[in-house]
Amino acid sequence: MHRVIKIRFTVFYGEASEANCLGYMELNQDGNMIALYNGYGEEMDMYGGHEFVRVRALGTFDDQDRDNFYSLLESDGIG
Repeated sequence: MHRVIKIRFTVFYGEASEANCLGYMELNQDGNMIALYNGYGEEMDMYGGHEFVRVRALGTFDDQDRDNFYSLLESDGIG
C-alpha cells in the first residue's frame, strides 16, 4: 500500500516559500518518497531543491489502483 502525505513547502525550487505553499508526497510500501505533487495534484520534479514539513496523512491506496489516489486528493479539495 502506498501512502499520500500532505506537505507544506518551506523551500520551493531552491527559493524560500513566502506563501502557504502546500503539496503532497507519495510514499511506497517501504516508506520511501517516490513522487511529489504541487497543490493542484500535478506531479513535479522531486530533485528541484525542495524542503518541506509533513502536515498530515491523507490515507493509503493500492499502487495498482490510481483512482483511489485521486480520491484522496479530491477529499482534500483538489480536483
